[in-house]
Amino acid sequence: MKKIGLIGLIGLIGLMGSAHAQFGDYGVKIGVGLATMDDDLASKSPILGASIGGYINYTFAQSESVLAETFYLQTGLNLTRRGGNFQEVLENGASLMFREGYYHSYYIQLPILACVHYELPIRASGHVVGVFLGPSVSYGLFGSYGDRRITPGITSSTANYDVNFNGSPDDRKVFNHVNRLDVSAIFGFCYEYKRLSASIYIDHGFLATSEGDDILRIIENAAGGSSKVDVKIPNGHNVAYMLSVSYSLGSFMKE
Repeated sequence: MKKIGLIGLIGLIGLMGSAHAQFGDYGVKIGVGLATMDDDLASKSPILGASIGGYINYTFAQSESVLAETFYLQTGLNLTRRGGNFQEVLENGASLMFREGYYHSYYIQLPILACVHYELPIRASGHVVGVFLGPSVSYGLFGSYGDRRITPGITSSTANYDVNFNGSPDDRKVFNHVNRLDVSAIFGFCYEYKRLSASIYIDHGFLATSEGDDILRIIENAAGGSSKVDVKIPNGHNVAYMLSVSYSLGSFMKE
């Protein structure tokens, strides 16, 4: 996946150089939606995902390609909120224990999107629909993290306690527990009218946020007589389902 993303990025840069790309319009963008952690080992529920930033479009109006009027590239910088809630059911002797927690993570995100748009052939002009796809790179800035275990019906501290915390405020910082770097793919649809644009899209991360115990492999090793219990697997990916609105502030191109 990393190689595919790198090849795609190099291809987009090459296209910009060979097809006479030029700055088009620029503007601001804000979005809200549902963010969650895609983790097979734990149930989860979403948190409020958010994004705010600016964008720049690169057009190919000077190109002789048939896509000159319909194809453009978009990049920019966004501040995004990602994360999610999680819960696991664990066996604690004769009773059950619940592990639950949350990730609230804020990233600076750089997307590079290939976009195709088409003006609807209706009487009122200016109504445009489109589709976009591309990679993005995100770097974690700050956030908060919670992780605790609870045994229902038992109030003692030994049955109910925070996990991975020793009292230091730094333990609550999310990027002391998960990776800062994330690489994702963005895919969505948009509707444009004059300076306004509305989009719906999915932002799916491909780098694991952390490594967790491979429970099934540990059980298999134990059944086979192995004492190896530190088997690690990638644990969780950032996923967000977003609705955004953007507004064009102007254009670099001369009228």
